[in-house]
Amino acid sequence: MRLTKFTDLHVLPKVDDIESSRKMAESIRVAGYRSVALSLPTGLLNAQARAVKECFEKAGLATYSRIDLVCANRHELLRLLRRFRNQYDVVSVRCANQNVTTVACRDRRVDVVFFDQNRNIKFTHTLANLLNGALEFNLSFLLHRESLEAINRAIRQTAIARDHKIKIILSSGCTSSIMVRNPLQIRAVGITLGLTDSEATDAISSIPHSILQSNSERRSSFYIEEGVKIIKDKRSR
Repeated sequence: MRLTKFTDLHVLPKVDDIESSRKMAESIRVAGYRSVALSLPTGLLNAQARAVKECFEKAGLATYSRIDLVCANRHELLRLLRRFRNQYDVVSVRCANQNVTTVACRDRRVDVVFFDQNRNIKFTHTLANLLNGALEFNLSFLLHRESLEAINRAIRQTAIARDHKIKIILSSGCTSSIMVRNPLQIRAVGITLGLTDSEATDAISSIPHSILQSNSERRSSFYIEEGVKIIKDKRSR
């Protein structure tokens, strides 16, 4: 595999167990990642969130914030997007029903959609035509219960995404250090799903990195709107 900076875009640390977070952070660093996006409960106290984030920063990982929205209807999703869009580096939606899925695919405020733990909602060509963000696969789901069925669904979803040139992300979805998978393992699963070697590598490196970079720019004080930002004059006066 080419020399690459790897990103795990979906890490879910146990916020009530700092030692577990430290072990997870160290395992992720040793596995070869350079950056992570942490999914923490929205109601978590700032001090708790900061303590968890510091575990990963002290391990030498660039650390970003992520929110996973799980909504009952489109109105709830739109309300939460208005509330949280500018507070997180990554906004993702777990597709729970057809109305929520359609809005999530169409709304440009959504960076990532994923279909884990849902057999009823299918990623179709129609949804692929709507999708502005990326489609994510989490290994914690694919390699867990009923994995053969989950992998077969993921293979079908991957084929549709590739047909429509949709961005694909491969993440661990890990909740503990023993669930951490190194980039070679995740890349191998991506190839099993139907990605090429290059596509599987991009799914754990350049694609998640581009989302983090783009959103970091959007949240900066120099950002005005899409395609418009303030350029700081570096010339000495």
